[in-house]
Amino acid sequence: MKEYRSATFLSLMLLTTNVMSVQLPFAVQLVKNTLEQKKLLSSPTCTDYINTPDFEPGVDSVDVIEKHGGGCPGDPQVQHRLFTVNVNKKTHEMTSDINDPGEPELSAFPAK
Repeated sequence: MKEYRSATFLSLMLLTTNVMSVQLPFAVQLVKNTLEQKKLLSSPTCTDYINTPDFEPGVDSVDVIEKHGGGCPGDPQVQHRLFTVNVNKKTHEMTSDINDPGEPELSAFPAK
């Protein structure tokens, strides 16, 4: 009986973990992984992402924003956009305004 309870408890923990974890959209995961691998963020834990699917036909847009509150400094009511990354759905090529967020000019991302 004790083994049965342990197995049941373990199964419930795994189910809860799988239900509670949310998989990020592909474009967001690609941008997030690139930023973290290339160390392009000063504070990855205080960064969040807003996905806009089909921003243009065949292109998803990911806004990289500051996350405030919950251990991150700043007003939780405000989340500043740092930059935007556009992801081609077919080729997975990315362009961004990371070098000049105020300009609409996009360049290859990450820079080569």
